[in-house]
Amino acid sequence: MCVPTSRALAFHVAAGISREALYGVREDSQLPLHLQDDARLPFLGFCGQRYEIGGTVFVAINPGGGGDAYATRMPQDCTLLPLIERFMQSPNGRAAQTFSEISDSYLAMARTWNLWRFLGPAVEACNIDPEAICYLNCFPFRTRKDALPFTHALRESWQRLMTPLLAELQPKVLVVLGKKAGNVVQKLHTGGTPVYVIPRTVGDSYLSPAALEVLSALRDGVI
Repeated sequence: MCVPTSRALAFHVAAGISREALYGVREDSQLPLHLQDDARLPFLGFCGQRYEIGGTVFVAINPGGGGDAYATRMPQDCTLLPLIERFMQSPNGRAAQTFSEISDSYLAMARTWNLWRFLGPAVEACNIDPEAICYLNCFPFRTRKDALPFTHALRESWQRLMTPLLAELQPKVLVVLGKKAGNVVQKLHTGGTPVYVIPRTVGDSYLSPAALEVLSALRDGVI
């Protein structure tokens, strides 16, 4: 099974928008100390092969892995980054197959993240199959010490990447993971899609009472 061609092509176009286009400079000050070529590859996110128009889209802020301690590729990067490179270089006719491979790998890896302590319960609360969700990063590039991307870069990313992708996906609801991402979505999202923000904790170590309240709302069918 492959994702629909139109969806894959929307991600393909987004993947072609470079880091320097969002920052407005070639060598931005948020470029990580190490693995700088990897930091120029877009971690857009994934779209489960069972996602359908009107589904649930989960939104995070930007990919981790930009810390100064990351001097060599982690095992997951050794799998995912070559797929991203192949997807960016693939002709339109191969985009759907390659993006399906990225999404399958991304979803499998997501289950091992600390963030899954939030994402997993949120998927369960929405009563959907993980393969029927879409997961997007507001900003698809790693930043030095995993810092919040600069405001102008976030704005460019939202206008040039997120807005076209959301137009293609037509979600019925956005479930946002963390207050940082929530602030971005609430400031820049102009559509009428309901937005629910699940607060995160330091290290994603536990679900706070505020997070449990949002999960309860999702579970009770408020959306």
